[in-house]
Amino acid sequence: MAAADSALRAKKISRSEWRRAILVLPTRLRALLDEADGIAQSITESVVLFRLRRLGVEPRQQVAFAGVGHVDFLIGELLVIEVDGRAFHSDEKRFETDRRRDARLSVHGRRVLRFSYKQVFERWSEVRAAIFAALERGDHLG
Repeated sequence: MAAADSALRAKKISRSEWRRAILVLPTRLRALLDEADGIAQSITESVVLFRLRRLGVEPRQQVAFAGVGHVDFLIGELLVIEVDGRAFHSDEKRFETDRRRDARLSVHGRRVLRFSYKQVFERWSEVRAAIFAALERGDHLG
């Protein structure tokens, strides 16, 4: 899924070419891989999206907010999920930019959950628990 999202995003393959390529696969696998759409901006985002969908959560991707830019995921109207890889979020400038974005989103009533690559790939259970706790509290409802 992540490789397909990456290829689609980079326009290495078109959506119609991708659909034709997976036609030969078993139905269940084809249905999973047909979800690739090239919207995710990183492998980590693709993995989070895939896992959330398997859990019955359907977030919107790359939602734009004035004064903030695009967020990785929005669940409901208020719950923002950001996933950060070290390559683009570890230097001091980007670290501060991320905190400024979170503060601006909070001013506009959004709850932000921010997770690292390591959390997503090595400690998914804590990511899942945090997201579901937020959903149970109604943090996503407007």
